[in-house]
Amino acid sequence: SPAIVGVFVLGAMLLALVALFSFGGINFFAKPQRFVVYFNESIHGLDLGSQVKLRGVRLGRVVGLNIRYTSGKNESVVAVVCELSRNTLTNEKGELIDVSDRGELQKLIDQGLRAQLGVLGLATGLLYVELDFVDPKEYPADPIDVVDLRYAVVPPMPSAISEFQANLTEILTDINRIDFGGL
Repeated sequence: SPAIVGVFVLGAMLLALVALFSFGGINFFAKPQRFVVYFNESIHGLDLGSQVKLRGVRLGRVVGLNIRYTSGKNESVVAVVCELSRNTLTNEKGELIDVSDRGELQKLIDQGLRAQLGVLGLATGLLYVELDFVDPKEYPADPIDVVDLRYAVVPPMPSAISEFQANLTEILTDINRIDFGGL
């Protein structure tokens, strides 16, 4: 009978929705917390959907990439908007830290939460955003003219890639200063 088949199909759809909400970890009613990092280096290899990790554990993903150009200073920075998952960070007592609350996220930033670019694989050149806790005095939050107040700002740290490039440039400059003809 068509009525029995219809009830069966509706029941299966309802059961699928209940399973999706229960086991899938999908929450349509809670908005994940977003933050922005202003990188002053190339992000070649970082794309939408790239991972955001803390000590190797995936906490979120990259959801937006923009370039902020300041015409007065003739500078540009890349604004990387990241989204955090809610149930992955706990305190020393094992209690969940509600990173969906902007105040809690700001406390973590004040305690030294910083971001840098990490390499997923040398062969692929894919990048991800690596979060870590460091001494806030060693990497202080630079005052940035924040126009968009929708997101908390996580200060950046120089990545290992940019430090390597800076050291290599310095070595090559020193080699160019050597007077090979006089030797």
